[in-house]
Amino acid sequence: MTFRPALPHDPVETIAPGVHAVRGTFRMGPGMSISRTMTLLESDHGLVVLNAVRLSEEGEAALEKLGPVTHLVTLSESHGVDEPYFAHRYSPTVWAVPGMKLRAGVQATRELGTDSPIAGARVLGFPGTSGWKEVAYLTPQGGGTLVTCDALQNHVDGRHSSSLARALTGLMGFKGGLIVAAVWRRYQKVQGAGVRSAFAEVSERAFANLITGHGPAITGGADEKVRRAIEAVTA
Repeated sequence: MTFRPALPHDPVETIAPGVHAVRGTFRMGPGMSISRTMTLLESDHGLVVLNAVRLSEEGEAALEKLGPVTHLVTLSESHGVDEPYFAHRYSPTVWAVPGMKLRAGVQATRELGTDSPIAGARVLGFPGTSGWKEVAYLTPQGGGTLVTCDALQNHVDGRHSSSLARALTGLMGFKGGLIVAAVWRRYQKVQGAGVRSAFAEVSERAFANLITGHGPAITGGADEKVRRAIEAVTA
């Protein structure tokens, strides 16, 4: 099986005790590269990978110093291009919600929601959405850390994005810090009060940190920032 190559990425960054992130690159096409972010959670039985991003040999060595990769979590049908590589290299337990479409070479072995690779973690859905399947993951680590894919995005810089991508994504509304992106709302067929309903499970939770599928992590007061981002598109 042929896997996508590793693309430029930052070093592994520790966000909170047991919580790490890596900002990397996704190449959409000629001249179009955007930023994406992988989350790594430490557990009693190895690393849990969410929003997988293939790393360079040096990056993998740094990742593996944190512990063996034993779990791979699929949060969304929209972010899976490097999951086949992780499944092949590490043979982890693969977690996904029922009915989620996975990439070729990836097969779910555990049901996300009825159980979890992190003790005390919760899987939060987005009720009322009807596009791709997507969930968020709330772990108690670091005073509470929410991990999302596309539902929430943190567009505060253009790191790992090409100049063409920065221009086009800005026109599409991918800007302004933490947002519920207009493209996500359109694809998920939720607007106004529908967005409020979709984020009901998220907005009622307390958590200190947020790591989205795009952009840098937010540390401290993340739950209030999420509520403000929701209110911005539902007021």
